[in-house]
Amino acid sequence: MKNRPPLLIVAAAGVYLLYLIWQMITDFMPVTAGRFLIAVVLFFFVFRGSRVAGNILAFLSAASGAVLLVAGAASAKENATNAIALTVFVAPLLVFAAYLVFSPKVRAFQRSATALRQS
Repeated sequence: MKNRPPLLIVAAAGVYLLYLIWQMITDFMPVTAGRFLIAVVLFFFVFRGSRVAGNILAFLSAASGAVLLVAGAASAKENATNAIALTVFVAPLLVFAAYLVFSPKVRAFQRSATALRQS
C-alpha cells in the first residue's frame, strides 16, 4: 500500500498553487513567481512526509493569517467590506496551520513516510 498524504494537504496545495498561477497569469510580478517556487518546493517535501517542511508551511500559514488579521483591522475604518474580506481568510489559514502541527493523520503520514524511506 502506498503512503499518501492526507487529502486536506493535497486540496490546500492544489488551491493555493492554482491561486498563484492565476495571479501570475493576470498580473505577473517576480514576487509571485518566487512565492510559487517556494510553495512548490515546500509542498514537494510535505508530500514526501517531511516534518520540518510541514512545520515551516504551518508557520508561514499562521504568519499569513496574522498579517491578514492586522491588515483587516487597519483597513476597518476606511473600508469595512475589505476588512471583512481579509479577516475571512484568517480562519482557514490558522486551521490549516493547526492541522499541519496537531493532526494525528499528518503525524502518522510523516512517521510512515520516514519509515518507508529508511527501509
